[in-house]
Amino acid sequence: MNFSEIPENSFILLSWVTAFGLFLSLTEATLKIRFERLSSIRRRQELVSNLYPKV
Repeated sequence: MNFSEIPENSFILLSWVTAFGLFLSLTEATLKIRFERLSSIRRRQELVSNLYPKV
C-alpha cells in the first residue's frame, strides 16, 4: 500500500474508519443487550425461588 496517497483519498480513509467504528459499536450493543437479558432472567429466577422456596 502506498501511504503517500492517503491524504488525497482522505474521504475513503474516513469512510473505512467510520464503518469500522459503526461495526464495533453495533457489536458492543448486541453483546450488552444479550448480557442484560441473561442477567434479567437470572434475577427473575432468583426472585421466584425466594418467593416459593422448596420445602
